[in-house]
Amino acid sequence: MKTQPKWFIMVFIASLGVVGCQGSGQTVNFDPHALPSTTKVNTTPHEDLTILVEPFQDKRPQKTRLGSRTHFWGGATHFNAWNGNLGEGMADLALEYLQQEKWQASRATTSETEPESAPADVTLTGDILVLETNAKSGFGFTDIEVKIRVAFEAKNSADGSTVRMVLGANGTDSVVTFNPKDVEELTNHVAKDLFNQLFQDLTVKDRVLHLKSENL
Repeated sequence: MKTQPKWFIMVFIASLGVVGCQGSGQTVNFDPHALPSTTKVNTTPHEDLTILVEPFQDKRPQKTRLGSRTHFWGGATHFNAWNGNLGEGMADLALEYLQQEKWQASRATTSETEPESAPADVTLTGDILVLETNAKSGFGFTDIEVKIRVAFEAKNSADGSTVRMVLGANGTDSVVTFNPKDVEELTNHVAKDLFNQLFQDLTVKDRVLHLKSENL
């Protein structure tokens, strides 16, 4: 007789766990932002050099979402960012990063009602090849993984040259109690690492961006 109430309570608690941990199939939207750099990038910003950031192109095979979180008791929650407009979102990330690093950067005009963008020394854009955010929940943990890969392109106005670099950055994290903000925060860190890589191998000479490796 004494064991019956305990059994009932255990089943009731387990049922709550099933209800609380099942995926609903809903989509969570993120708004990643560039984080201030904590490491010294080996490129000194030139106050005279101006950079215009154009929208990036989403070249991923799967464009409907970034990824999903699979739940311990079944089901999934899906992830997206910038309401699905990844090209504009990545351009905003690039602009935030450049301005934090003290570059003279601005966004290209995206609407006919906005004033036309002023000519710039460098026009920066890129193709988004990979942007994935996935999470897998187990009993008492959730593993998170973020992957970003972008083909960057910087066009120099002074001599018509173009610098191209394909760069990637990955990040993982594991949390006990999952919050969607954990995915957004990891995405922010991985994006910062990506832009740090981009400017570690760039230098400015005669108002033109060059790859440092080409000058060795």
